[in-house]
Formats: sequence, structure tokens, C-alpha cells
Amino acid sequence: SDPDCNVEVAFVYDQEPARTENLPKEVVLDRLEDFVSKTPDMICELAHPDVSKQYGTLFLEHADYFLISVTSMADAELEKTLRKTALTSGTRLFVPHGGVMGLSDIIDGREMWETVEIVMKKNPKNLDFARSGIDPTTIHAETLLYEGPTRGVCPKFPRNVNTHATLALGGIGFERTHSTLITDPTLNAAILEIYARGSGVNLEMKRSEEITGVSGASTPWSVLQSILSTAAKDPGIHFC
Repeated sequence: SDPDCNVEVAFVYDQEPARTENLPKEVVLDRLEDFVSKTPDMICELAHPDVSKQYGTLFLEHADYFLISVTSMADAELEKTLRKTALTSGTRLFVPHGGVMGLSDIIDGREMWETVEIVMKKNPKNLDFARSGIDPTTIHAETLLYEGPTRGVCPKFPRNVNTHATLALGGIGFERTHSTLITDPTLNAAILEIYARGSGVNLEMKRSEEITGVSGASTPWSVLQSILSTAAKDPGIHFC
């Protein structure tokens, strides 16, 4: 709705049709497979990592692709395929910085970092346990849900740890980046801590913010700014 954005919405698709009832009919897509008919310049995914697994390659064959569910990239084969498709199709794959504080510092120092750690703390009500194998009703106190390589936490909590995935993708990789996920019923905010060490440099960043559902208060604005920053770049993968 902001005329200064200089962005035109080509289409909107949602698995729940009720969510698009108030949108102009000409922008609502009934079948995602029909996106080509709308000739979009860029497709923005703000749904679930399964979208990239099912449609990512097809999207990149026809348009630039902006994915917010970065946990999909924890699938090494999918990451390789999407990178290759972008290069061969002359399109671009955009990864937003999201909630990763100091991502540019992590990217710039990726050759010197010996360790990169990320610690996330959330209330159980702000986590999606659907693929974790954990019953959230059994959690009554601070509980460690996961600790280990970032690649391992992504399939367990795919909607919650996109910041972990972005940090790993921009830094030293999904195997070497260390993730810790803690839940605490007494928390009323999402807490994120990032630590990077190497070559005599210690980097520490901490943030606490209000949260609704699985997304922090800053997420919508951050995503919009990332979309608006996708200026002309060469084919391939880019952080924005």
C-alpha cells in the first residue's frame, strides 16, 4: 500500500483461501503451479520450507526467488540444486538477513571464524513442535530442546530456526555452526544470542524482542526492507 515501495504485486497464493478473500481477485492465484501466467519478476516465499523443496527449482527457472524459510537450505542437495538452477537460468536466489544481527560481519569474517554459535530461547507457545517429536504440554520449566550442528535442528523446528539457518549459510556452514534451542514457559519475549570467535576476534550479539506466533515483532519490516533491497545483481545466491 506504500506508493514509495515501487513494487507491484503480481500474485498472492495461500493454502487457506479464506486468507485472500479481501484481496483483489486479479492477484489471487488458485493454483500455485499457474504462477507463470502472472509473469512475476520475483517470487517471495513466506510460508514453509516445503515450498522450496517442491517448487524452488521451478520458480528459479522463470523468476528470481526470495525465500524466508531458510531452513530449507539445510537440505544439502536442495541447496546445491537451487544454486545450480539460478546460475543456469540466469536468475537470483535471495536470502534475507531476517533476525540475524551482524550478518554482514559473519559473512565478511567467514574465513577467520573458528567457531560460530547461536542460542535461541522462546516460550513453548511460540514454537512449532509438529516435526520435533516433542509434546509441548509436557514442558513446565526451562528445557533444552536441541544442542548440536545447525543442520540437525532445521528439520526438527523448520518454522522457528530460520535465523540459525541464515547464520550457517552466511558463515561457516550447517555442520560447523553450533545451535542451541531452549524453551521456557516463563518467557514473554524471544531471546537470541550469537557468538563468533577466531583469529583473536570475539564477536557477541544479543537481542530480546516481543513475539507473535513464531515470528518476532521486527520480522515484517525486516522482510519488506530485504525485498526492497534486491537490486540488480548477477545470477546466483545473494543475501539481502
